[in-house]
Amino acid sequence: MALNDTRAPAAPSDSLRLHRGWLLALVLTLPLGAALAGFASVQKGAPAWPEALVELPVRGTLLAADGTVLADGPAEARQYPHGSLAAPLLGFTGAVQPDGRFGLEGLEYTLDARLQTGEAVRLTIDPAMQAAAEAHLAVSVHATEAENGAAVILEVASGRVLAAASYPTFDANAWRSADREAMQNRPFLQHYEPGSIVKPFVVAALLESGRIRPDEVVDAPMHLRVGNKTFRDVVNHDPQLSVADVLRYSSNSGTIHLAQMLESAELHAWLAAFGFGQELPLRSTFTRRGQLNAWETWVPQDHATIAIGHSIATTALQMAAAYAIIANDGRYMPPRVVEDEPVPTPHQVLSPEVAMTVRHMLQYTVEASSLRQNSIPGVSFAGKTGTGDIFDAEANAYLPGDYTLSFAGMFPAEKPEVVIVVYVQKPRTLTSSTLVAAPLFRAIASEVVAGWGIAPGARIEASLE
Repeated sequence: MALNDTRAPAAPSDSLRLHRGWLLALVLTLPLGAALAGFASVQKGAPAWPEALVELPVRGTLLAADGTVLADGPAEARQYPHGSLAAPLLGFTGAVQPDGRFGLEGLEYTLDARLQTGEAVRLTIDPAMQAAAEAHLAVSVHATEAENGAAVILEVASGRVLAAASYPTFDANAWRSADREAMQNRPFLQHYEPGSIVKPFVVAALLESGRIRPDEVVDAPMHLRVGNKTFRDVVNHDPQLSVADVLRYSSNSGTIHLAQMLESAELHAWLAAFGFGQELPLRSTFTRRGQLNAWETWVPQDHATIAIGHSIATTALQMAAAYAIIANDGRYMPPRVVEDEPVPTPHQVLSPEVAMTVRHMLQYTVEASSLRQNSIPGVSFAGKTGTGDIFDAEANAYLPGDYTLSFAGMFPAEKPEVVIVVYVQKPRTLTSSTLVAAPLFRAIASEVVAGWGIAPGARIEASLE
């Protein structure tokens, strides 16, 4: 073409345009492919995408009566800020079970449905009283080289369980390494034969039914044969005793003579009315009903034995609820351990006059005997000791030297606010309830009075205003 030719250059052919397109695509995709290949080589497997956060199931808090946190956090990471405090009562949690529960023992188990909703549950437990009861119980068990023990503090007017102490115990934060025996909620679950602390109920039954007068005198020999069994009294006394002195001297023969004024069916009915052998109307946790055999199976020595607290089994909580009848002017107040727990309507078991009469007799029992050395300055209290034999299931016999030493009492005696029941089992250094159980009661009661911060007399006057 000539230099002065003004025609436009010819358009590229279709084949050339296709060739250029492939080159452009190659230039653009090679770097991206290389980058992807490099990323894959670094991963050496499936890509590890960020895991979704797993939230543990929400669980409600267990609170003491004053709002102190006793158990908190999710079920599989539950925390018990006070370690062993009330651990046998509270129980513990773990992985979900086949029945859908996370609670494995105690209130954590029985209240599981409420706690799984995230609801906080407030208990009736007073943490200061609980700590005091546990500390003094541990000291008593160790000092006497006993096997175990229990203590319960019950508020008379309401039935609220203020403390439920067990020994041995465990740290609920380390439950996997704890011994099963240490997990037992003894005040609610451990059966024991109470011995002489049953005697006031025989007296109350006879007074209420009009069979005896308070000033009546009964035969009380030092030995008494009933059926094929001989019963003996421990403390020397006159051959005849007033009803009050039957309790003061804890006379077996005097109590048996009193009980013989009742038919077996009547004695059984009265003991059942006081709650023995009956289910406790407490649904928030496990309890045991005790044991009171059908009266139709009794032989004469059974009638006598049961009247003095043997061949009958109870729990510390059941015994406290029974003593609260005497403390509460004859009215049975169902016990509870959860503040909002519904309970049956209280009912009258004894007349106020009979309850007051028995209370005065129990105050006399303390003040006119060696029990007075366990008095608390400025505080009157009423109560009774008990010594019960322990049946050994393996030996199928009562073994000599194995006893349950107990004390049940209330204070102030004029208008009781609190009932305390304590016991230790199989002590080795001392075997007298007066020297073991009564001092334990006094130690715990002293802490209760100190916690009130006001003299009991002033509390009574304030309540009457």
